[in-house]
Amino acid sequence: MDVLHRILREAETARQTQTPFLAVFDLDSTLFDLTTRMCRIVDAFVADPKYQHRYPRECELSRNLPIRPTDWGLTEALERVGLQKVAHPDFYRDLHEFWAQGFFSDSYLHHDQPLNGAVDFVKRIRAAGAEIMYLTGRDVPRMLEGTKKSLHDHGFPLGEPGIELRLKPVAEWDDAEFKVDVLRESAHRFGTIYLFENEPVNLNLVAEKLPEVRLVYLDTCHSGRQQVAASLDSIKHFEFMEI
Repeated sequence: MDVLHRILREAETARQTQTPFLAVFDLDSTLFDLTTRMCRIVDAFVADPKYQHRYPRECELSRNLPIRPTDWGLTEALERVGLQKVAHPDFYRDLHEFWAQGFFSDSYLHHDQPLNGAVDFVKRIRAAGAEIMYLTGRDVPRMLEGTKKSLHDHGFPLGEPGIELRLKPVAEWDDAEFKVDVLRESAHRFGTIYLFENEPVNLNLVAEKLPEVRLVYLDTCHSGRQQVAASLDSIKHFEFMEI
């Protein structure tokens, strides 16, 4: 039995035994593929006359930048078209600043697309009796409204009892520490908690601080700062075969 089938059955068993069950989902690169968001931000940069004038060759090479779902940030895609950071430091700096303003905002969230099977799986585990928490390193001031709209527009369960959305109150808070604190608040209310997450830094801190939380690693992309234990449950998307 694969990971997702097993977890669905655990949720159903928890409902039958009246044991509270919580499924916690990160958003970026966990429920959502960010590739199109990234591409549209770069498109806006290279279309800006100011940057076209300042970096004509770099902007031309960056048109239709080949960003892949496995890329974390822009460096790998830029290197594919021959733009190395060491040779183009000013371009990298300006592009990153422009990218960060767009990426950490509501403006481009509508471009995100759910990972294969993500909407269906969240609906299924909800139907199996689990409570749902969306737990993200996005922050309230810049991204709350766009996040709610994106979840709603793509059909994720939202806006009813037993479903919670948690963003950082302020951008400066550390993602991993924030997620540990939120999960710690919830730990006493649930017999089982599953966290679905793509970033090893976050997973490893949860494993250290809250070993009772069960972890599922989304093997999509991450910062590369840490790796997860080989023994961790791992999936690349949420599609699975009916049994």
